Amino acid sequence: MIDFLVQFPHMLQTTSVLVLRFTSVFFLLPINLCHSLDWPQWRGPTRNGILPANGLSLTKLPDQPKIVWKIKTTEGLSSPVVAGGTVFHFENRSGKETLVGLSAADGSEKWAQDLAPVFEDGQGPRGPRCTPVVNAGQVFAQCSRGSLHCLNVENGRVLWEVDYADLGMKFIGEKGRVPGSRRHGFTGSPLVVGKMVYSQVGGKGSGIVCFNRDNGKTIWSALDYQPGYSPPIPGALAGRQQFVCFFVEGIVGVDVRNGIELWKVPMKTDYGRHVAAPIVHGNTVVAGSHQTGLHGITVTASDGAFEAKVAWKSIEAQPNITHGVLVGDHYYGIGDPAKLVCVDTATGKTAWSDKSLFFPDSKRAMAAFIVMGGNILSLSSGGELCLFAASPTEFNELGRTQACGINWCLPAYVDGRLFVRDGIKKKGGNLICLELGK
Repeated sequence: MIDFLVQFPHMLQTTSVLVLRFTSVFFLLPINLCHSLDWPQWRGPTRNGILPANGLSLTKLPDQPKIVWKIKTTEGLSSPVVAGGTVFHFENRSGKETLVGLSAADGSEKWAQDLAPVFEDGQGPRGPRCTPVVNAGQVFAQCSRGSLHCLNVENGRVLWEVDYADLGMKFIGEKGRVPGSRRHGFTGSPLVVGKMVYSQVGGKGSGIVCFNRDNGKTIWSALDYQPGYSPPIPGALAGRQQFVCFFVEGIVGVDVRNGIELWKVPMKTDYGRHVAAPIVHGNTVVAGSHQTGLHGITVTASDGAFEAKVAWKSIEAQPNITHGVLVGDHYYGIGDPAKLVCVDTATGKTAWSDKSLFFPDSKRAMAAFIVMGGNILSLSSGGELCLFAASPTEFNELGRTQACGINWCLPAYVDGRLFVRDGIKKKGGNLICLELGK
């Protein structure tokens, strides 16, 4: 329990009774203090796109960002992460999904380790699609065909590996109507808490699996669901610490201790293309997918039994491949069709919308968001940065500039520097470090 609260401080809404209830489960785990100024995992230190309070927030953007360094990259859709002065970059090298450690100062290569054969389909380039996670001297990388690898951050040496096929997952690829990660590859970044690594694997009894981070052995596995493309999200709902998982079959609340299902809201789309990560806000889960709309799901508990009900639904704000962010009681994301939306999470009503962000393909419009205090930095799939106020009353642009080429990147942000990857075609692209502020 202590590890959850240290690594995910937004869960401090939990009551003291809850802390006592779960202390017996988690008190033996060593406390893992995040490097608050690093960007060690998918969407930042707390996995929600929010810059820590002691990070360098931006109030404006330069007309033309300074390029600190820029290197050519090969194929892949994994986003960079930064920890301890190293950029961890995942790409295709000679037909292998290869994790690379680079100097954050100048982009020079420290080490490279090939892990698994690349995967190719009609949706993107041949290469890894999952963002690695760095935690306490280890980096965890998940490959497209379904395998988890733990490496030493200093030299890239593989410490252990797990093939999801050994747990009952059958990877199919782009064939027939198979849905979810088994179709287009595993993209949901693993969750590391204390001595455990959690991943949505799929298969009989392995919908979600808890691994021992020291040796990769299974601590527990549960549920028969198939993973979509969103990772497990930690949160406190109705007095219980949970993982909110977006499976092919729908949104499911999972007990962190053993994987038992606490509640479920069915939600199905063609091919199980559930990408956008759920957001936990109080006892509400904000989640949705293309074809279904954005939903506000209220979770309650009585005598140990949980119930989840859809309180509202917004078609205008339905997400496709963009992860939204929460500021106060309002959700900011990309709705349909290809517009920035601000939604009141209490009612589901759109507070405002704006169509000025640049997307080269409206059907595959994507933006990454980083909350910086009272402002939000967005990177569009067209490579355009836009800084705007996190205001529930109107869209107020504070700056705009071009950062890179076409991309589906969730950039890393460390001390005024943005690390971004562009290129979604087979020819690859660039990994760029930009100076946005000091």
